[in-house]
Amino acid sequence: MDKYQGMIFSQAIKYTGNQEEAEDLTQEIFLKAFEALSTFKGESQFSTWVYSIARNKILMNHRKESTNPKIATDDVEDVHNKYFDKIKKWREQITPEMQILKQEMNAKIASLLSRLPSNYKNPLMLYYFENMSYKEISEKLDIKVNTLKSYIFRGKELMKDWLQKDND
Repeated sequence: MDKYQGMIFSQAIKYTGNQEEAEDLTQEIFLKAFEALSTFKGESQFSTWVYSIARNKILMNHRKESTNPKIATDDVEDVHNKYFDKIKKWREQITPEMQILKQEMNAKIASLLSRLPSNYKNPLMLYYFENMSYKEISEKLDIKVNTLKSYIFRGKELMKDWLQKDND
C-alpha cells in the first residue's frame, strides 16, 4: 500500500476534485485489490495490475456520481501536501490492534509459504519479495518462463486453498 498509494491517490484526485472523496476512493481501491489478489497472475508488473484496478474503480465511481467532471478547487501541490500530511497521521494512528493484525497476517503468509514445496516457494519469494521479473527468476532458477508462471500460479492457489481451509 505504501508503495502505490501516491500513484492511486493522484489518479483519484484528478477525477473527484475532492481530497476526502479521493482518500475514500483510494481506500476502496486497495480493498478491492486485496480482495482480488488471488486473481493476480503475474503476467504484468504488480504496479500495472493495481493501477488497472484503480483506473476501473475510479471510472466506475466517476460514472455513477456524475456525467460532468468535477473541477479541483485546490492547488495540486496543496492537495498533495494535505494528502501526505494525512498519510503521516495515519501512520501515527496505527493502533496496537492493527499492528497485531498485520503481524498475524505476516506470520500466516510466512507459515503458508514455508509449507509450499520449494519449486513453488522459491519463485513466489523471488517474484513478490525480491521484485524480480519472470525472466530474471527463470535465469536464476534455470527453468522456462512458462514453467515458472505455472509454479507461481499453483503456489498461490495452494496458499489460497490452505487459507480458506484454515478459516473454515
